[in-house]
Amino acid sequence: MSPRLAWVPAATLALLLPASAARADVSYEVTLDASPQLFAALCAARAGGLTNSLGAPGDPVAARAEAYLARLDPSVTEPLRSYFKNKHTRPGPHLLSTYISLGLVVGAPPSFEWTVARDQLPPDVWEVQEFQPLLRVFYEQARLETLWRELRPAYEQALEARRPETMQLLFEIRGYLRMTGESYLARSYVIYLDLLHPPALVSARNYGEHYFLALHPNDGEFAAAVRHQYLHYTLDPLMVKHGLQLKSWQPLLAVAARAPRLPAAFRSDIVLLATECLIQAAELRLRRVDYEEALKEIDDRERTGYILTRYFYDALERYEQDDPSMRYYFPELLAGFRPEAERTRLQRIEFTTAETPTARPAQPVPAPSDAARAQLLKDGQRHLEQGDSAAARAAFEEVLKTSRNDPNALYGLAIVASQEENRPEAREFFLRTLEHARSPDILGWSHVYLGRIYDLEGNREQAIAHYRAALALNSRVERVEQAARRGLERPFGEDEEPEPR
Repeated sequence: MSPRLAWVPAATLALLLPASAARADVSYEVTLDASPQLFAALCAARAGGLTNSLGAPGDPVAARAEAYLARLDPSVTEPLRSYFKNKHTRPGPHLLSTYISLGLVVGAPPSFEWTVARDQLPPDVWEVQEFQPLLRVFYEQARLETLWRELRPAYEQALEARRPETMQLLFEIRGYLRMTGESYLARSYVIYLDLLHPPALVSARNYGEHYFLALHPNDGEFAAAVRHQYLHYTLDPLMVKHGLQLKSWQPLLAVAARAPRLPAAFRSDIVLLATECLIQAAELRLRRVDYEEALKEIDDRERTGYILTRYFYDALERYEQDDPSMRYYFPELLAGFRPEAERTRLQRIEFTTAETPTARPAQPVPAPSDAARAQLLKDGQRHLEQGDSAAARAAFEEVLKTSRNDPNALYGLAIVASQEENRPEAREFFLRTLEHARSPDILGWSHVYLGRIYDLEGNREQAIAHYRAALALNSRVERVEQAARRGLERPFGEDEEPEPR
């Protein structure tokens, strides 16, 4: 039987990755730059039909790139089209983030050598590593270096336009945290601006001690994205270091679990929840939001499930009246929290259940309510347990009609395909689950199942990589760890069945 399903947000991977060699310094260990390898990956995705357009609609740079790619001989683009068609059962823009990840872990063209050992590749990149030689050939045959040289001045202009704002944001955060003279050895934060990147997509990654942000320079959320990722960069290590102080906060997860709109990862990990709430509170302070307006924002976030934001907002006011750097003040920041008092206060909270309103499409498709979607997922799980894969598939596909990246539904369809012995489809859905999930148990089981699929196909090397990835999650889910260790000891055989949770 498969593990239970739970809603989870997009996953953040963790492994060691050196920063780009070609960079333009902004502040300390932070760089603002353009990446020819990311540019090449986006061009290849467009040429191969994975995406329908590049950059912002009407942007002259994107239009020039589109025109250049459209003039390529079909023999140059056909290998890419064939690859995407054969690799993915449902090629489409939802897969673009995987190839953006690949663009972050390859070196400069034309060789595009891996910047990490192959066994340290992010799991989503590991699954598409055969795209690397295709990218190399496409870059040379399409003469992308010519297009890059032609468009590079526009990239430089965009970088120069954003550099003062970026420097100001970073210095404000450093000043607020009183860390202006401090540095992080062997850590980096790289911001890549790309005019071919989808404007509505913010690609944030952290690979071990190295943080990345890739986005369109005209993204309306540019400042918020840069600030949010840099706060993660500066505060993540402190929260991890002092994580033991949060042990007494653990009962508050039962309160957070009642919030239907809170991503599941935050419902099961107090360190993740505390870090995100601290960052939200720091953002309000850095934006100098009026007190009454700040309270309204805190109320909204609290009703969404970010139940620690109010405490951190008040605690940061006390921090502002003191002198030490946040690095030294951090234990005191946590020490003032009273878990029982907060739990009593939060018992009266009414969590938000309605979806955030969105623009109505020309021909609207009614979106199910949270309760209806939860019921569909529950029905799908029940059908799985009863062995009715057709009914389970129908329930999960109904969820994807309006929430195409819902990781519970993706995971459910992966299990359905596994039960139907449709390995290509199962592999595709497990990979999509890894792309959008954060919950350690779902990530762990997805890696285990992928390892078993590769074992059954005789690809022991990839199987081992997934078993190791499952253990690297440190999920503390005993059955996941047992299954992953067993997979490392011996290949999963045709006569074996996945053990029930």
